[in-house]
Amino acid sequence: MFNIFKKTTKTIKKVAFFGANDAKKTDQNFIDAYNTAKLLAESGYIIVNGGGPGVMLASTLGAKAGNGKVEIVVLDPKKVPDNYEGIYQKNYDLADQIIVTRDYPSRLNKLVASADAFVIFEGGTGTLSEVGLVWEMAKFEYGHHEPIVFFGKKWGEIVKTIIKDLNFESKEKRVVALANTAQEVLEIFN
Repeated sequence: MFNIFKKTTKTIKKVAFFGANDAKKTDQNFIDAYNTAKLLAESGYIIVNGGGPGVMLASTLGAKAGNGKVEIVVLDPKKVPDNYEGIYQKNYDLADQIIVTRDYPSRLNKLVASADAFVIFEGGTGTLSEVGLVWEMAKFEYGHHEPIVFFGKKWGEIVKTIIKDLNFESKEKRVVALANTAQEVLEIFN
């Protein structure tokens, strides 16, 4: 865990999962997201994701295995761009609540607004855009912020470099934590 992380005063009920849409069921990224969502669901947390495949599906399947609830935030199917990954029928079928938005920025903003905390797995540019937004929002709400947990050793090195080499304020450095196991994520939120 990151040693300067500050606990939040916010009550955490909903946890959003961000990460690669192309993660396969045999990939460690998928397995870690599944196990983390399962443990969080067993502990009473609601899982939130973007309704697509990969890490999003892993978090839905894990939540359901843990007898939990899932909310997905998706684009209006009539307005989906050709390369949009956020529509995956199995995720739709398992969701307890589906929130439909008009465009990608609305989807991203609703995902962020719906969650009380975030777990970030390996991903691409979509994950990077999510990270930037939630990190900035956490800075503005410091003390009552939504915690951001970066999962895995790769993120550990990236986050340490960002914090060391970029011009971050002290409080911006304290809203993130690092975890390598589902149990560590749970401990950060409890």
